[in-house]
Amino acid sequence: MPGVDDPRSTARVQCPRRPRSPRACPRSNAAAAKRRVHTSSAGPLYSPPVLNEYLTVLQEYAGYWMLAFVVAVFATPIAAGVARRLGVMDVPDRYLKPHARPTPYLGGAAICVGWAVTLLVATALRRELEWQVTAPIVLGGVAMSLLGLLDDIQDVPPKLRLSLGAAVVASVMLFTGIGLELAETFLHPFHVTVPPILAVPLSFLIGLFIVLGACNSTNLIDGLDGLCAGVTAVISLGFFIIAARLAIVEYARPMNDVRLILAIAMLGATLGFLPLNFNPAKIFMGDAGSVLLGYNCGMLLLLFSERGSFTLRWMLGGLMVFALPIFDTALAIVRRWRSGRSIFAGDRSHFYDQLVDRGWTVRRVVLISYLLTAFYGGLGCLAVALRMRYTVPLYALAVLLTVVMIVRTGMVRAEPRGVTPAASDPPARG
Repeated sequence: MPGVDDPRSTARVQCPRRPRSPRACPRSNAAAAKRRVHTSSAGPLYSPPVLNEYLTVLQEYAGYWMLAFVVAVFATPIAAGVARRLGVMDVPDRYLKPHARPTPYLGGAAICVGWAVTLLVATALRRELEWQVTAPIVLGGVAMSLLGLLDDIQDVPPKLRLSLGAAVVASVMLFTGIGLELAETFLHPFHVTVPPILAVPLSFLIGLFIVLGACNSTNLIDGLDGLCAGVTAVISLGFFIIAARLAIVEYARPMNDVRLILAIAMLGATLGFLPLNFNPAKIFMGDAGSVLLGYNCGMLLLLFSERGSFTLRWMLGGLMVFALPIFDTALAIVRRWRSGRSIFAGDRSHFYDQLVDRGWTVRRVVLISYLLTAFYGGLGCLAVALRMRYTVPLYALAVLLTVVMIVRTGMVRAEPRGVTPAASDPPARG
């Protein structure tokens, strides 16, 4: 039997487990440090998610969901009464707004109250949430909601609204630092390195585009009773699942609670508003609500990009969860361009308008939209269990099939000028 001094025994000598020192086994320490980037006490980052872990996170945040829900439930009828008293009503025009009767706005204010109260209460109760992060996010959301409300009451020129919205979002990004690693997120998989002096400005512009694009997408999908509220509720659930997985594995830990509370507050506020907004709607959220929901979704997408080079999978998963508003916006832009109209001009080029114009009922279109959102959301949530080598081809296939379906159903055909919907069209504004 070879002794300790025998050369043949050196390959079997292992570094002692305790005590550990940085110099005891440099190779194994380096490997452990690398693994710690992708693991935690919850298990490997790519391991199949465990239902009990998600239920634990859901239990921890259920109270905040209930708070947002209850506040929105009570605030919505109050907002409707205030809107009637002040005359803040959406008057039908039988084209873009073919609902049966004047309907109060200010539903977005109820959503905003439920969302903001939940964030503030959570920040006061949870030490993990820092006022330096949540306060700018809340102030930015309230500012975006007020900007949308101003547009509801008195039309604001699109360019001015875009400029003011960009100023709000830019301020939040700069105060919190959220989204300033986006360039690294997108370029790292291609092994492209950007100097810091260029990376931060580039990340800032990408982040600004994402949040403003999300605001525009949710605004455009707010076209049927209960559509925007229900769709964003499903999206927020998908975001919460992704955020919960990141919290379980302690990924980018400082922002775990921010992601979770933003998602759960949006879920509660939209579900609390939805009963009075579902067809036939008794109140509309207006731009005050749709822009706020888009802002919240956009900020969550930026938060999924924290820790730069390791987070493209989470960003892609979040974008897939948000796919339905993205596809609807792209369809509207393409159809308006083919019709020779300004992309900012309102029309009935959205997929839901086309389905209603083809004879589908509003409720049927809305419920199908919920199912489509759940389908895309399910695909997006696969990011918590599958590696990018599997999710990227899957997402590409989903996008390709969606485009083929849109083309095959004739939804991209140019709309003839001067065409208006029939007078018998059902209520369609949400």
